[in-house]
Amino acid sequence: MKPLVKTAVESALVALLVAGACLWFLISANESESANPGTIVMLALGLAAGLIAHWTYMGLALKRDGRAWMSWMPAVVLLFPIATVVALVLMSAQAEESRAA
Repeated sequence: MKPLVKTAVESALVALLVAGACLWFLISANESESANPGTIVMLALGLAAGLIAHWTYMGLALKRDGRAWMSWMPAVVLLFPIATVVALVLMSAQAEESRAA
């Protein structure tokens, strides 16, 4: 995989990890009866920022890999985890093929 593509993919996965952590803490905060509204708002903003960063870095990775990112991005946003996994698998397979050739 090209170094610029690899950097964008790693950043997208870190952003996804941040969004997942915020979601986890948001669900945990909503279960407790004494949930602080400020905490819930900050976790929701963290979740939104993590998702937006993930989508942005995935678009950057797709563009740097030479794929038609304008056709991929609606799929990445609407079919969130599935399209991300498919795009990463295709980019990885292409990198393996170019390395083997």
